[in-house]
Amino acid sequence: MHTESLNSLLDGITFDDYLPIDWGVLSELPSEGEQRRHHRASEELLQNLLLRDEASSQEGDEVEVVSGCESFKRLETRLDLLLNLVTEMMANNANLPAQHAVILGAHSLCVQTGGDAVAGFKKDVLLKVQIYLDPNFPRPLTLYTRLIDVQVKSFIVNFYPLEERLQDQLDKYVFRQHRRAIALARRNENS
Repeated sequence: MHTESLNSLLDGITFDDYLPIDWGVLSELPSEGEQRRHHRASEELLQNLLLRDEASSQEGDEVEVVSGCESFKRLETRLDLLLNLVTEMMANNANLPAQHAVILGAHSLCVQTGGDAVAGFKKDVLLKVQIYLDPNFPRPLTLYTRLIDVQVKSFIVNFYPLEERLQDQLDKYVFRQHRRAIALARRNENS
């Protein structure tokens, strides 16, 4: 795929990674209730990943004084994350799908499949995509998407509109990963 066409189809800030991902063709979108459940689970996942990033970035820095209530909320969130992860790890036995090179944006996704996985795909087909943003957490970000471009070894999808809170969390996550990639590239240039 040409970089120019890729950039025009993936709008906004993006980041590249190599992540476990799975997708399946849908004949129609699931019920609103099912979509809401997936949105809530995805929002919780992103919130926990962002919280973990904040905690690890503050370890070396001076930690600001936090009110008792806010400190309690963070502790409660971490305990919820731990319980959810242990439950899911036991249920899923950590069998993650194959990893693929991906470019993730706040509204779209490009997946490098390496071949036959996209044979027969047609534009505008509906896909349910499950991407594991952190292979150490066996919880997927579940997105309902529409296929907008198919190449020999890749495809690009746009996300169906997400609930506002989930979209905000995804925006923050993508921005943080993009910023981290830029900082790493600068550090490597200066080395």
